[in-house]
Amino acid sequence: MFGQLLIRECRQIARSLIYWLIVLVLIFDYATQLGGTEMRTEPEKGLEYYGYKASEDENIIMETTLGILVEEYGEDRFVTYPIGFYKRVTLDEEEEQRIQEIIQETTGISGRDEAEKFLDEWYESQRSDAEGGQNVMARRTPVVKPAPGLTYDRFCELMDEADRILGGGSDYGEGSRGGEEPKTYEDALKEYRELTEKDRLTGGYARLFCDYMGIFLGILPVFLAVTRGLRDRRSGMQELIYSRKGSSAVIIFSRYAAMLVMLFLPVLLLSLPLFTRCLRYASAAGISADSWVFVKYTLGWLMPTVMAVTAVGMFFTELTDTALGVLVQGVWWFVTVFTGADTLHGGMYGWNLIPRHNTVMNWAGYQEGFAQLAANRLMYVLLALVLTALTTLIYNQKRKGRYRLAWKNICRLKK
Repeated sequence: MFGQLLIRECRQIARSLIYWLIVLVLIFDYATQLGGTEMRTEPEKGLEYYGYKASEDENIIMETTLGILVEEYGEDRFVTYPIGFYKRVTLDEEEEQRIQEIIQETTGISGRDEAEKFLDEWYESQRSDAEGGQNVMARRTPVVKPAPGLTYDRFCELMDEADRILGGGSDYGEGSRGGEEPKTYEDALKEYRELTEKDRLTGGYARLFCDYMGIFLGILPVFLAVTRGLRDRRSGMQELIYSRKGSSAVIIFSRYAAMLVMLFLPVLLLSLPLFTRCLRYASAAGISADSWVFVKYTLGWLMPTVMAVTAVGMFFTELTDTALGVLVQGVWWFVTVFTGADTLHGGMYGWNLIPRHNTVMNWAGYQEGFAQLAANRLMYVLLALVLTALTTLIYNQKRKGRYRLAWKNICRLKK
């Protein structure tokens, strides 16, 4: 019974317009983000620039953080991300005065006029270097030297205060402060060898593939689940389906499994061009590539997200007979995407629905965060199964006619 229903559901999904729209969006995502992906080559010795890396040097952290603070103060544009969303903060006179005092104590820059003058000179020096071909390692933000005698502990204390004044979520709070320093040839070579030897090349590109595909798979499956749940109601087939001999668990789980299968197939097929490119490069470079890594990453990294999103759509559709699941998942998706913006370099997976690793490098970070990532993925698998079980329970009550009566009584009580 389960196998027959699974095949029938897969056929119905294959005839669904919304399913093919989802496939088109995934193809567009791959073509625009990964279609032109080039293979990393071994770094050449003697180059001026090998990129930047996160720095743990206290002086660099202070210089970078103070540069951001002076830039925002000079431009009168303070930006925070309190829950992952962009927020522009407007300070009152007292708060602005305190920020000015913090800047003067930490940098020696006194007042907005002096801050603007510093920024103008810094921007002009960047332009001059670029025109002269010297700006190989151009920085995104100004660098401000700390005031003489400023200790790192006092710097952290003042930055925490600035973060509180701005309402939290700024670049100055604990955990957000950071700095970058240029990579050396040895740094670049170490990363390349980790990619080709420890990650066997394909591992790094599989994570990059999952990073980009995961963004859309964190929202698209809910549309398929909702439209499938509402289809019988729109066609007036609910009563006929309720009278089937099959158990509620078999019906619901066969639908769920069919959606997972049909969503997994296009993702797996989309991985083939990048996987083939990796194999060709690995063969030419004498690298021992992992032939199954894209399948393993697609199942282990992406499938828990697909399972959770699909289950959310099924649960809320069965619960309310509306498209509420789209709204719920849409809010969750927005929060997830924005809160994951600071974890693009990988290794900081947390409990995010969409783990980020927007680089083929940082194998070491992936290894350090693997236990957390595994726990994250397992949690969403369990959440998806719980929601699907609850969907089955609601569906079973509907078949017996009890749920609709209870729902009417709840609506009366609310009135």
